[in-house]
Amino acid sequence: MRRPHSVQVFLVRSGKDQIEFLLLQRHARPELSLPDFWQGITGALEEKESHEQAAIREVLEETGIEITQVQYAVFEQRFPVKPEWRALYGPEATEVCERVFYTRVLPGTVPHLSNEHKAWRWANSSEAHSLLTFGQNSLCLAAVEHHVQSNGT
Repeated sequence: MRRPHSVQVFLVRSGKDQIEFLLLQRHARPELSLPDFWQGITGALEEKESHEQAAIREVLEETGIEITQVQYAVFEQRFPVKPEWRALYGPEATEVCERVFYTRVLPGTVPHLSNEHKAWRWANSSEAHSLLTFGQNSLCLAAVEHHVQSNGT
């Protein structure tokens, strides 16, 4: 069974006079009632894996980009386990708790997508928020922006 804990990671780079965020567009998963949508890098925690370890692993698996650390954006979103997901999470889980992380990467960083996603793009804050329409993904990015601005990291 999948643990009801996941991560969302935003890669951050310096752009022309502003920071940019890597967004990935998921393939639709009708069998799980999921449309295609834009998001950061996401994934569930594996057995005995910390949130930070999961974040680093998911970045590598979904983008081919190797990172060694992430910063916690001090934000998490929760969403209910849908009936279509019950087989993945078992009968006990009622919601998934997703913690939000970020890390800075070099300006020339280019992802190599896994088969989970169909597109990627670097977007400034305004563009990113206009694309992050699913769930609370825009709030997740806002937490990252606030943390980056507050901590200079």
